[in-house]
Amino acid sequence: MSDRSAVGPSIYVYGLLHHAAALDGDGLGAGIGGHSVRLVSNSGLTALVSTVEPGSVAQTRRNMVAHTAVLERVLAQVTVLPLRFGTVAPSEAALSVCVAGNAASFIAALRGVDGRVELGVKASWRDGVVFDEIISADHALRALRDRLRSRPASETYYERVELGRRIEAALAVRRAAETADILRALMPLAERQVELRTLADDMILNRAFLVLREHEEVFDSRMQAIVEDRGARLQFRYVGPVPPYNFVQLHTDWLAAAT
Repeated sequence: MSDRSAVGPSIYVYGLLHHAAALDGDGLGAGIGGHSVRLVSNSGLTALVSTVEPGSVAQTRRNMVAHTAVLERVLAQVTVLPLRFGTVAPSEAALSVCVAGNAASFIAALRGVDGRVELGVKASWRDGVVFDEIISADHALRALRDRLRSRPASETYYERVELGRRIEAALAVRRAAETADILRALMPLAERQVELRTLADDMILNRAFLVLREHEEVFDSRMQAIVEDRGARLQFRYVGPVPPYNFVQLHTDWLAAAT
């Protein structure tokens, strides 16, 4: 039987910074499990870490909120390279080995997001609006719908399938046009954008934008103008600034070599 008492605490890793980043280490607050967040430096990088009990960190809402809160507090001061939730090193020594062995890749990734933040935009149709627009704009489609209203469903199966197909085709055209207009307004202010999965049938846009901090206020103003122009037809969710989660790609097994 193994001696569990000999197993020391693990190190939870939130993200990485440039070693020279002007970060107030006294204001990092608490992280996962309420443990204090501290800094561990090696090879020109500084890791944001806290102590956790050995084993995996439970994927609970509380833990995920704590992870995000640490990164957002740091982001308010300096650029941070966020690591995936649940990144745990078996010891501080193992973390140092991994950081040293991957320092060049981490530094390059940090440079790619240096002085930048991620802003998220979601847009969805308001209930019923787009279908009314489609029907109103197409006389033949409106006439077909009206004819079907007075006839039993058992006699009009194929006509109803055709109506649905034509509405879906018109919806796709409008979705593409709305998306293109929104991106045309926002993309000049972003360095990169990532298309994310739409979460519902009425969602037309789900994008993350990588924006220079100095352009953030202009991006905010542009989003406000879009909402004012299209708010009667579309509902928006605008989130940020957040760490550039969608613009960082690190191997998830980068700690494996030290375990």
